[in-house]
Amino acid sequence: MGRIQFYGAVSLDGFLATEDDRLDWLTGLTDLPANIGQGTLSQMASAILGRITYDTIQADMTAGLTLNPYNADMPGYVLTHQLRPDHGPIHFTDTPVVDLAQRLQAKGNVWIVGGQQVMTPLLATNLVDDLFLQVAPTLLGRGKRLFGELAKPQTFELQAVHQYGPLAEMVYRRQN
Repeated sequence: MGRIQFYGAVSLDGFLATEDDRLDWLTGLTDLPANIGQGTLSQMASAILGRITYDTIQADMTAGLTLNPYNADMPGYVLTHQLRPDHGPIHFTDTPVVDLAQRLQAKGNVWIVGGQQVMTPLLATNLVDDLFLQVAPTLLGRGKRLFGELAKPQTFELQAVHQYGPLAEMVYRRQN
């Protein structure tokens, strides 16, 4: 059975994207190692994305980049109520995120790529095993948050801290 893992970056004040879903504050960073994330992302069997996150990164994907450069054939599942045709290894679904995550977890590690609409239900059901959280040295002031409101606190244990150029990565594991 695989692990359900968030792997991604937030601003110093905890935002995943600007209010209009821009990521240029992150993609414009310099001095990032070429192989950042390789150890983690190469072990992912599938990914779950929110539709807004997918739409935000789609232009880069159609320019020849893949969702996961270390596992180009990895299937990605975009949560949406819009009817869209599948695009290569990208599949569009209205399956509830908890059901989808549990199904995919049986096949290996699941990469969570998205914000609070994806994360909150998974956290509420104790399905997120690990957080690979990179913090960028940018204060946005406002924007889209990674975490939403939870009915009860969640506790994670710090496993490691890494520096990747200007990013600080903290790796947390859920405590049972």
